[in-house]
Amino acid sequence: MDASTRFETTAVGALPVLSALLEQWGLARLIDEVVPWEGDVSLGTLVEVLVVNRVEKPEAMYAVGEWAAEAGVADYYGLTAEQLNDDRLGRALERLGEHAEAAQTQLTLAAVKHWRLDVHEIHYDISNVEFFGAFADAQPSDAPDPGEGPSPTQWSPVACPAYGHTKSGRADVKQIQFGLNVTGDGGVPLSHQPLNGNAAEARTHVANLRRLRQLLPKSRFLYTADTKLDTPENLVAAMATGGRFLCGGAFTQPLQEQCRRLRKQLRPVAYCPPSHAQRPPEERDHYLGFEVGEELAGEFEGRKVRSKYRLIFFHSSAKAKQQAETRERHLNKIRTEFELIARNLGKYSFKTEEAIRRRLERARALYREGKLFQYTLTHARGTFGLQWRLDEAELKRWQQTEGIFVLKTNLSKKDWPLEAILAKYRDQSKVERRFHYMKGPLAVAPMFLKNPARIAGLLFIVVLAVTLLALIERQVRKNLKGKPLKGLYPEGRVTRTPTAARVLRKFRRLTVVIIKEHGETHRRLCELTKLQRHLLHLLGLSPNELRTFKRRCVNGSPEHSPAGCGM
Repeated sequence: MDASTRFETTAVGALPVLSALLEQWGLARLIDEVVPWEGDVSLGTLVEVLVVNRVEKPEAMYAVGEWAAEAGVADYYGLTAEQLNDDRLGRALERLGEHAEAAQTQLTLAAVKHWRLDVHEIHYDISNVEFFGAFADAQPSDAPDPGEGPSPTQWSPVACPAYGHTKSGRADVKQIQFGLNVTGDGGVPLSHQPLNGNAAEARTHVANLRRLRQLLPKSRFLYTADTKLDTPENLVAAMATGGRFLCGGAFTQPLQEQCRRLRKQLRPVAYCPPSHAQRPPEERDHYLGFEVGEELAGEFEGRKVRSKYRLIFFHSSAKAKQQAETRERHLNKIRTEFELIARNLGKYSFKTEEAIRRRLERARALYREGKLFQYTLTHARGTFGLQWRLDEAELKRWQQTEGIFVLKTNLSKKDWPLEAILAKYRDQSKVERRFHYMKGPLAVAPMFLKNPARIAGLLFIVVLAVTLLALIERQVRKNLKGKPLKGLYPEGRVTRTPTAARVLRKFRRLTVVIIKEHGETHRRLCELTKLQRHLLHLLGLSPNELRTFKRRCVNGSPEHSPAGCGM
């Protein structure tokens, strides 16, 4: 080196780590192989940039080119900000949305093979994305699902925005819904399905199960879902495709009566929620349970299916306490309304029998507990009288089912005792945590996209980003083997369950040093810390796999550039 040597530094953060993992996955290569595309920038590269954007800067999608230039992403991929303009990215999303199913099949199989994912347990649930804006090309889909006849056996690759029952309760925004399948092994997304905004959740399972059977033709899997799976059609489909199912049961009136008759069979269940493990025994949630045998028969794709299954009633002390507190709160509010009416009979707006009854019925309608109130209204010699009471017999019937919930499964009683069934069903939270990533750190809404195909494309990008984060979490936790990890949290706190966000944060200061001398340019990564090397080891990466930029052109062909650590 001499005086003419120049040094520059560029902060790249976790980009080399993300790039190395995406390279192991084969994301860009598989996208380019499966999805037809015309352009001077490969679709696989554009998809990688968008996935990195969702992980590194999860904000509303705009000015991606500007972000990529400032964050060093454009330079890393050998692109310019202009090559990442909104028009090109919009067309990329549209094409990706139209071919999402084929692309996802190849990416899922690649992830299962490379990371040896266990796909014998699948958790499914649906959520929604709310948005507003002009969707000139969107086809109207405001007619609600009739909920009658056989469920659809397949869904369109794109979904239409529509008004529906939103999670936020807002009626003034449109939404699309989406179903997500994740593995029991680390909660890694396997597949997703865009759904119309007014699709009925219970009618999504048949198509989803057929899709899983196509995706995993050689696997017998346990399909776990919430109470919307509990229909004869869905359970028969689950037995005919995955073979085994576990779901929440709809606690219908007949089941409530059955529970009241048999509740003396409740016995302690040796299960403690992991979140309660450190609490004193008296503060933990305690469970009771009993089960009865049932039989289900039906037909799926022309094949008759018949199987016995277990109907399990569980009682949770925490759930019972919460429901009792809610019941008393509601009863007190209704009681207060009745007392107000009783004090003001013949006054204000309570001067006619019709007005008084209308107000009493309005008070009863505040909560479902209102049906426990019985009253008698009299009128003699110009004076009103009101007597009311609680139906104690009916109240006792209510209390008998407080804290009760139902599970249904065809898992064997010999291999799956009640505590194992309960613990397995609690794993349904894995898919719920992935929804948190999609709606929280990886913000999806609001979306200002041109048409449903682009919405489907963006949704696929988000699922790919969530998959990448899930794989990071799974690899680190698996390779920790239950040992504590220090250095991710302040004050020297340790963790056995590090999150992907915390892991990636430790690479946020990663820098590329650019050396220019004698007309040549060399790029080197700064020296890795001990913690960074340990995290790479847990991720299954070697420091030599981190690159200072993704591709460079040599004789017109792409070539990977080695990084080297240190100078």
